[in-house]
Amino acid sequence: MNSLNKAKLIVTLPVLALLYGCGDTTDRTLSPPPDAKWVDVSFRVPDGVTLLPLGVLYRSEKCKAVRYNSSNESHEIPGYNDFEQKYQQQRGSDIWQSRVAIEGGGACQWSLRSLRVSFRLSADNPLAKGKKIIDTSYIFDFGSYGLSDGYGTGRAKEGSGDLDLKVDFFPMVSNHIDKTASIKLFGGDSSYEKWSRRYRLQGTQNIAIQPIIHFDKVVTITPPATKPGSLIVTYPDGSSGKALHISPDYEKLLSMK
Repeated sequence: MNSLNKAKLIVTLPVLALLYGCGDTTDRTLSPPPDAKWVDVSFRVPDGVTLLPLGVLYRSEKCKAVRYNSSNESHEIPGYNDFEQKYQQQRGSDIWQSRVAIEGGGACQWSLRSLRVSFRLSADNPLAKGKKIIDTSYIFDFGSYGLSDGYGTGRAKEGSGDLDLKVDFFPMVSNHIDKTASIKLFGGDSSYEKWSRRYRLQGTQNIAIQPIIHFDKVVTITPPATKPGSLIVTYPDGSSGKALHISPDYEKLLSMK
């Protein structure tokens, strides 16, 4: 082996060690104690909509994980245990439910930090034909170190007790400059707190979500014909205007339902 290859080997080996380490042997088994508190999540699934499995995230202060910063300095963070859990249909109805322990127990004493509820237009819905289908999500936090902000739900707002969420959603078609199109269910610009779909909860044992889907009220976003320019929103009544912060005017949509 020449000196150049030796130098490459010396540099590469520590990097590989950081990436792969010795393997993660954390015990992620859940074993809720007999007196554990639970949260029930129910979702009314309208025809033409697909409910995705419930996203669950637990953290552990007992079983720490090690992370490295850009300077290769190590620091500990709470252990991470995430998975998806199926819902169960309730007596042949359109209500589907999933139950999650807040105190997960187990060797690592897992504690529930976040739940993610996601749904989308069904692939066989005529509105989805030829379009990429984008998920719409809610996130419910039960402590710090929860899920990331990458689900379009907005910033968390405080909540307590049981939740009964009934929100109007409109199919939103986004046409892109590459001639492709995507579709999602739009329930307001989540960057505004009043339409945020993320909650930081206390004392919550029941979360009920009943989306109201206005399938006949489609809103369309189209890029400008020439650059520079603004995105154009076309509303269900045929009116159009510039997009506000790249989103339709939700109040205007609500007036058309």
